[in-house]
Amino acid sequence: MTEEFDTLWRRAQPFLPWNLAQRTRNLRVTPTWFADGSAFWYARETAVGPEHVIVEAETGNAALAFDRDAMRAALAALDTDPDAALARLEILDREGGMALDGAAYAFDGVRLRLMRASQGEPLDLLSPDGRHALFLRDGDLWLRAVASGAKTRLTDTGAPHFEWAKSPDQSLETIRLRRQGIALPPVALWSPDSRKILTHQLDERRVKSLPLVQNLPDGGGLRPVLHDLRVAFTGDAELPMAHLAVIDIASGQVTPHAGGPVHVSETSPLEKAEGWWSAAGDKVWFLDHDRYETRVSLIEMDTTTGASREVIRETETAFVDVNMEFGRRPNIRILDGSGEAIWFSQRDGWAHLYLIDLADGAVKRQLTQGEWVVRDILAVDPEARRVVFLAGGMGPCDTPYQRKVCAVSLDGGEVEILTPERGDHDAVMRDLGWADARAVADRAGPLPAAVAPGGRHFVVTRAPIDGLPVSELRRADGTLVARVECGSCAQDDVILPEPFETRAADGETMLHGMIWMPEGAREVRSIPILEMIYPGPQCIEQPLSAWPADPSEFFKTALAGAFARIGIAVVILDARGTPFRSKAFHDLCHRRLHDPGYLEDHASAIAELCDRHPALDPGRVAIMGHSAGGHAAARAILAHGDVWQTAIATAGSHDPRLYNHAWPEKWNGPLIRDDAGGDSYAAADNSRLAAGLRGALMLGHGDLDDNVHPAQTQRLACALIEAGHDFDLLMTPNDDHYSFPRAPYVVRREMAFLVRHLSKSGPAI
Repeated sequence: MTEEFDTLWRRAQPFLPWNLAQRTRNLRVTPTWFADGSAFWYARETAVGPEHVIVEAETGNAALAFDRDAMRAALAALDTDPDAALARLEILDREGGMALDGAAYAFDGVRLRLMRASQGEPLDLLSPDGRHALFLRDGDLWLRAVASGAKTRLTDTGAPHFEWAKSPDQSLETIRLRRQGIALPPVALWSPDSRKILTHQLDERRVKSLPLVQNLPDGGGLRPVLHDLRVAFTGDAELPMAHLAVIDIASGQVTPHAGGPVHVSETSPLEKAEGWWSAAGDKVWFLDHDRYETRVSLIEMDTTTGASREVIRETETAFVDVNMEFGRRPNIRILDGSGEAIWFSQRDGWAHLYLIDLADGAVKRQLTQGEWVVRDILAVDPEARRVVFLAGGMGPCDTPYQRKVCAVSLDGGEVEILTPERGDHDAVMRDLGWADARAVADRAGPLPAAVAPGGRHFVVTRAPIDGLPVSELRRADGTLVARVECGSCAQDDVILPEPFETRAADGETMLHGMIWMPEGAREVRSIPILEMIYPGPQCIEQPLSAWPADPSEFFKTALAGAFARIGIAVVILDARGTPFRSKAFHDLCHRRLHDPGYLEDHASAIAELCDRHPALDPGRVAIMGHSAGGHAAARAILAHGDVWQTAIATAGSHDPRLYNHAWPEKWNGPLIRDDAGGDSYAAADNSRLAAGLRGALMLGHGDLDDNVHPAQTQRLACALIEAGHDFDLLMTPNDDHYSFPRAPYVVRREMAFLVRHLSKSGPAI
């Protein structure tokens, strides 16, 4: 590194994500409601650690739940690190009931007295009544009686790669979790009466092996470690399949699903919260997807016989979503008491909710409609016949992606916009199903949720595009009760993004993006440009506010601001083929992995921004991306070297044929081979374009990436070497898909690379 870059790096230091996070607090309130809905508690972030605050729902009056110093002293008797214990502490009630690591205590202001020991063990899945716990042993399911400790074996057919209640190897984080010492509890869903479980036996026996070498073993030693995963690549004939079954814990009776096994993608239906029990325990419902996600069906299964029937089917030529954002809980709810279900569909061209009859799958009514989208269901009140949800692009918004809290009656009527103010409205979702069961196993109290039990109040965080977020307590009709918390950080700590609109390359479609402009003097063509790209197509890249609470989004916005601090303008654009707009807009991505995110749209936007801002230099444009963004960044410089002269591509999925089949096959369809030896995915392989490199390219990868295998980057590097091109290659030991792009060393190398290649002369910009 040169002295000039060292100066820039020091200038950027205070604004880099890991440093800025130390000065930023309370970007969102995460409320945990008491059972009667009369109050909630949350952990207020302070310079010396969390403060536990109780807020009264009717008045908004807030008070500390206890004296922090007294509690810290009491915790010192239980834990050698009382500050860490304080961060894990939960409040159970207003009378001094506390919980830590599943154990319940009474706090009298001085000491903590144990009321109930933790019922679970780290790998247990507790029943709703707390009397039994499921655990795994050698591929089979076992049951433990909490009171006596007696153990009963529930299954005896577990075998290597054919294990009960297992998460798929291709979950994208199997090795990362293993290295962190995180072992998952059984993948199972207890019935409400705690008498049965819905689970699966996961068949990975014929799925091909994917090795990953760990060159620096975590426990020390010289000999590298070989990790072995079972992962199906795009086009593979054999896929992991889940054999669903219901097990009666008293009799041990195993009732398999008579309809045969179901597909798993990165995870199984139960892990995606796509399974539901009836109140009586006589039925379960689950979602069944075809391999290419062109069909999704709601299946009802008799828990006594295993017989099943299809309640409703949704099909699309391109792909079907049950939530427009990858990894979010499906926007489907079973209303067992009334024999109905809330169903999510884009059949009218937009993402909306429908009420269906569980008896025959007939649509009783469309609950929401219009040129906007339902993002997430927050709560359903079957008694009041009301659903509360987040909607995108409704009412006054800075972008069509910002959300508002809305509600609608299950019996029909107009949608109520409960938070009409400008900005994005963020609300905490309570996951149900297996994800909920996992969380409950580690807690003694309820899970956080935006909407209070009974639905009379909710908590929302309103985040403007040009300021700090504010968390508010509101009544069911949206009227304000109280401002609960304001995000805090010195305004000078951030360069705010400027939203912009532009036309796509087709000259018609309106696109939206953000630009972070450096401060100070702006001479003509004096500012280089960096585009940060992630083309989805399962999500968008631009943040919804300047101060997002999500850690990944915060990292991104902070990094953009840090680049702007050293004189680089940063652009983020969501082009055609991304979600959260119309179905037709999203479908434009289908079968286009060879052109990730419509790169011509990005090129057009860069040119227009340079016309609007004469200080921007179209001759010094860089692009950087990670994962699918890494594929797009490399593709940009290889195919459009006249627009982007510099690129950083980290953990790039440079050839979608070398990836977990579920993601590419949803967006690009089946792998079809031709008589000439090619296939329908070959055009998406970046190595085919390696000879065309004209600018400066940096490739990066962590050698323990269990999401995008390091072979992806190595194959592109090999093609570049064979083409005789110079490029930078950074491979870091023991970094995975998540840790690599967030590592300070990696960020420093990336910044140095950009400074070197975006400078007009020398490293100083």
